Amino acid sequence: MKKYFILPLMASFAMVGFAQDFDTDPTVMIDNEKEDLHFTVGARMMADVAYYHSDFTPMKSGASLTDARLRASLTYKDWYFYADFGFGGGKFSQKNIFVQYTNKQDAGNHSVKAGYYNDPAGSMARNTSLGSYHFISRPGSTNALGEGRELGITYKFENNTWFAQQGVFTEDKYNSQEAGFNGVTVAGRWLYRPLNDNNETFHVGLNARYARIGGGVEYNNTLKKTLTLGQSLETFVDDTEQFVSCDIPWAKSTVDVGVEALYKNNKFFARGEYLFKYVAKERDSETLFIAAQNNIDAWGSIDYWIAANPIKDNKFHGGYLELGYLIFGKPYTYNNAEGLLGGLGGNSLELVARYNYTNLSNLIEGEYYSAGRDQYYPGGYMQDWPYNSAAISGGNIHSATIGANYSFNKFCSVMLNYTYHKLDRDKYSYDKNFHSLQARLLFQF
Repeated sequence: MKKYFILPLMASFAMVGFAQDFDTDPTVMIDNEKEDLHFTVGARMMADVAYYHSDFTPMKSGASLTDARLRASLTYKDWYFYADFGFGGGKFSQKNIFVQYTNKQDAGNHSVKAGYYNDPAGSMARNTSLGSYHFISRPGSTNALGEGRELGITYKFENNTWFAQQGVFTEDKYNSQEAGFNGVTVAGRWLYRPLNDNNETFHVGLNARYARIGGGVEYNNTLKKTLTLGQSLETFVDDTEQFVSCDIPWAKSTVDVGVEALYKNNKFFARGEYLFKYVAKERDSETLFIAAQNNIDAWGSIDYWIAANPIKDNKFHGGYLELGYLIFGKPYTYNNAEGLLGGLGGNSLELVARYNYTNLSNLIEGEYYSAGRDQYYPGGYMQDWPYNSAAISGGNIHSATIGANYSFNKFCSVMLNYTYHKLDRDKYSYDKNFHSLQARLLFQF
């Protein structure tokens, strides 16, 4: 009788305030065998300390409670319900909350998933839980160019050799954009696993995503949409994106394509991705030209106005390679159902290394950059005539990380990372070299 009272009570509490994208097995479980109900609860905490050194612009060294989460799940026959919520940084945030139905067959498993969760085309790294990641931060390129959680529905098929997940999403889970419609995304991730057994796994994959960007603001009788891309310097204590970021005005849609590969055996893993993003733009130039006639800088013709306000589609790209070697501990694992590498298990020690590259700049040859105005001039020198550039300068950055991770047991671990960044961005001409030394205490159950 006591079990039947505790189960609904905890379920009610969980759905009000639980959190997370764990990929570890839950430890606290309550079973109702008669009704075939299985309820779990769990939690995770990450506390980081970091020291930064830069050429000119300072970063804020210190310590931070970077993540705190609670999660709950309920399994009923072939149905799975999941919810997790975060409290990192002292702020409440909704993470994953979804329902999934799975039909298991000899040829493979078929699943339909609906709710708020990671876009499958968001990259292999973005789909891996941070609590099971082998570095303190995911690669910068995946944070800048990949996608995270969205509201949608997907269909997935997977067996030992194949993995395919595709679906439809909307970008604003609360339909809270200032103006315009919500935005629609079609995305998928597909893997082929020619080698996949208990000792070794090798997969290659492709992901693709098309997004019709929603939202926007009213601007001179038009709807102006701006897409923002950016990444931190692969850290959470000072997670500013000021050094590598850009705003892309008049964005209409994006096309994202990525390729990935992963190999792991019991003692070693190697994985990497390359990501490409194409941003198409659309602008009502005629309406904006008419609005520009109502001031002292009125233009003689729409052709002059377009020449002075050029618009150009943009292309961005990046990628990373990660390596890990297990000194001792339980062998590396691979999650067939998600196509992802698992985290450390039990008492373990590993060494890791990573290289990442992110390019968020689309510059135009021959243009002059004024640091004082943070503006590019198409004529090759500063001009008084009002004249805009189509250049995007979000920065190019190379990042190299080495680290060591020690797991005391399956619940608690510590991580240590050193990262060197080489930045190339006109806006920060005095900032070329960044160094960071970071440590993390992590527990989860």
